[in-house]
Amino acid sequence: MEMLEIALITAIGLLAGLLIIWALASSMIIIQEYETGVYMRLGRFIKNLGPGLHMVAPFVSKVYRADRRLQTIDMGRQEVMTSDLSPTVIEALIQYQLDRPDLSLLKVEKYKTTLIHIAHSTLRKLVLSHDLESLIRNQASVNREFKSKMVKEADPFGITIVRTEIKEIDPVGPVKAAIEDKIAAEKERQAMILRADGRKRALIMEREGRGEK
Repeated sequence: MEMLEIALITAIGLLAGLLIIWALASSMIIIQEYETGVYMRLGRFIKNLGPGLHMVAPFVSKVYRADRRLQTIDMGRQEVMTSDLSPTVIEALIQYQLDRPDLSLLKVEKYKTTLIHIAHSTLRKLVLSHDLESLIRNQASVNREFKSKMVKEADPFGITIVRTEIKEIDPVGPVKAAIEDKIAAEKERQAMILRADGRKRALIMEREGRGEK
């Protein structure tokens, strides 16, 4: 009987020791330099955790890790319509950082997917407010406008838009062919002017060589 009691006490002691070790292990959280920890306790947000070692309440706590490094979304190529109804393929990218991960993780289900949808919608609306010529000629200012709109859209989710870039504006179909014909015609016109100017200069030099005025 005494042996059974000793074995039972020993087992209880080992179990208690394991529970203590487990509690200590689960209460220690290490956040990396490039991360922010979103600390939840009993399903409620407590605070954001910066880099380093943190102690949290064991068993009832959950820490979500958010990467705060610069992240890039390549929006790919999408066909949009300009204000003069010219179908155009536009390619863009966005670079962003999570400045308030608690908002990014708690306010929307999937912040990155939401950000992509907002970016595509914002770009379509922006292009629709410009005609094709102004879109091509003022690409830099259109990009600045795109960034400004995205900053406002992303801020409520704790996301900072660091950079946007409209990489390509490419008209499609008959519009592209018309633009290429126009460019070719303009180049031919300039070439004709240069050729005419060259013949005129040659004629002047020939007359001067013969002593004519």
